[in-house]
Amino acid sequence: MEMINTLHALILGMVQGLTEFLPVSSSGHLVIMQHYLGFREPLLLFDVMLHAATLAAVVIYFRQDLWGMILSLIRLKKKTPEEILHRKMFYFILLGTIPTGALGIFFNRWAKFFFVSVILTSFMLLFTGILLWVSERKEKPEGKESLEKEGPGKGIGKMRVADALLIGIMQGVAIIPGISRSGATISTGLLRGIKKELAFRYSFLLSIPAIIGALGLQLREAFLEKNLPSHLLPWVGGALSAAIIGYLSLILLRKAVIKKKLSIFAYYCWIIGISSLAIRAWAKF
Repeated sequence: MEMINTLHALILGMVQGLTEFLPVSSSGHLVIMQHYLGFREPLLLFDVMLHAATLAAVVIYFRQDLWGMILSLIRLKKKTPEEILHRKMFYFILLGTIPTGALGIFFNRWAKFFFVSVILTSFMLLFTGILLWVSERKEKPEGKESLEKEGPGKGIGKMRVADALLIGIMQGVAIIPGISRSGATISTGLLRGIKKELAFRYSFLLSIPAIIGALGLQLREAFLEKNLPSHLLPWVGGALSAAIIGYLSLILLRKAVIKKKLSIFAYYCWIIGISSLAIRAWAKF
């Protein structure tokens, strides 16, 4: 396993925190940053630790939604509209997790290839930009029902099985570095006519079981290979920076989704993707 110093860990932690929730692909940025910081092998276990840190940020940010779902499952006999909507959100999270898990297992065999391919990552960033740009312009207003009353589109009450499955599929595909998980899922939700607030919330609530599953798979692989760090301080510093900045990024992304500013991130993905390809091509001469 390659050594990582505190400065590199902090840099990668900040990159993870800024990009994990913003629709610009955290894994894509980590692949590019690790490449240009001189790492020739994927830091898979370190990446997992950073994802665990940002998972903590998600749980804290959406604690009220999570608590509402837990209570609705405990109080199954209650049939109030709020309890029913919370239970429906929980069931849709389970439903969306099925295709995510299947695709995650399918793509896992190529994980090491994905995480060292700068060219593939750069092209996938271009794809993410296109998806964000199109979804913002094709947003379909329909329905009025939601846990949140603001804005046009379908609320959780009108959300369908097909919506949950398609969003789950896009989350599974986003295992490929360069395809933003949040960008792919939120964009798919908007294209399906889901309210902006719900698309944002469902995207990140759906990410919780996916991140937990990925953590389990990677930790098992790391322990089997005895792929453990010799010094924990850089890893802890990287994780803390990822968690704090990740929480702030969640606040920023919600504002961008509600105010229809996703195209800003589309332009950013295009710039990073094209720049990375240009640097790669220049290095060949």
